[in-house]
Amino acid sequence: MKQTEYKISLPDEVLEELELSEKETICLKKENNRFVIEKKLNSSEFQQVSLRWFLLPVLISSILFLGVFYFDNHWQIPMTGDYSIGSAVTALGLLSGSISFITFFIGAKKHDKNGHLQDIHWRNVPTIIFSYIVTLMLGILSFFWVLGVIFEGASFDLYTATAIFFIFTAIINYFMIYAALSFTSPMIVNLLIFVIIGGVFFAMLTNSESRWWQYNFSFLGTNEAIDSWQFNLTLMLSSLLMVALIDYLFVNLKKNNYSGYRLLALRILLTLVAISLGGVGFFPNNGKGQLHVLHTKSANLLVLLIVILIIGIKWLLPKVTKEFLFISYGIAATLIVANFLFQRVGYLSLTVFELIAFGLAFSWILLLLQHIQKLTNLSKVEYEIEIKKSS
Repeated sequence: MKQTEYKISLPDEVLEELELSEKETICLKKENNRFVIEKKLNSSEFQQVSLRWFLLPVLISSILFLGVFYFDNHWQIPMTGDYSIGSAVTALGLLSGSISFITFFIGAKKHDKNGHLQDIHWRNVPTIIFSYIVTLMLGILSFFWVLGVIFEGASFDLYTATAIFFIFTAIINYFMIYAALSFTSPMIVNLLIFVIIGGVFFAMLTNSESRWWQYNFSFLGTNEAIDSWQFNLTLMLSSLLMVALIDYLFVNLKKNNYSGYRLLALRILLTLVAISLGGVGFFPNNGKGQLHVLHTKSANLLVLLIVILIIGIKWLLPKVTKEFLFISYGIAATLIVANFLFQRVGYLSLTVFELIAFGLAFSWILLLLQHIQKLTNLSKVEYEIEIKKSS
């Protein structure tokens, strides 16, 4: 490929931010019809992280796995069950993966290795870490639940089982380290989506034999459901993630000169939505006692707040688009029709109505948060770079 040499002049602020020294190589890459300048990745450092540090906890976990089953005289290990590869991965894989993520995430945050983490406040770090750990746990449980259905009754000798355990644990640790090093603040939205959809879907999956849909959506969090704590924990964790995301978004809105009583009202309403969502999970719908009353009040408050937000979003949100308003009013109309079909006509069952209301309300909240996130990215610093052809 023919190359023509050019000289570019970078502002001192850019040089300091990228920590560039004289005659150091930088990268110029094309992304979505634009060019991005960034510091070249040190491949030796990346290899050191990807090999040495993720293999160390894997080896320790595998030795523990082998030792426990060896000294307990278990020579044939089932894939799933109470004393199996799956239970060992859930315990040791989750522990080692969590330690790896915490170590690298806090290290990246503390030393500013990832520029995107500077927008994340330390008060939100525990929520993000806990969310990743719970997401990992749900992922492991779901994976081995599926394996238990596909490979029912499958078992392996101790050394083959150790090799399988090693592979699963290695994948977990590599994924968690990669997630920690590649984390960006906008990923909180994706994490929120994954946590709530993954948690609710897994609760539906594990309660399929209980025919939960014959009762109501809240049945998944009651004492009659299997592992109801997973459903309730999902709602409470989603609530914490929403609070962290709202905090991050509105702090950055203020940095971009968006302020005023309307935005303050919007922030308060969104925070109350998050608290109400957490209340639905914190107070399970058990029987007709006080927990049932608090659960119902939390759910009703959640619906009321979303209705207020949809009606007032035109005045509360800066630079709201006609498309977003059209979608908002369309969702509101659909919720009204669904409520009429459930309350007056009786066409929709309680479960179907709850699923429609939950899906539409959650989708609209995500659209709103993503719209606010776009506002935080509008005021980006731009630099003029002079390019001269080398003589």
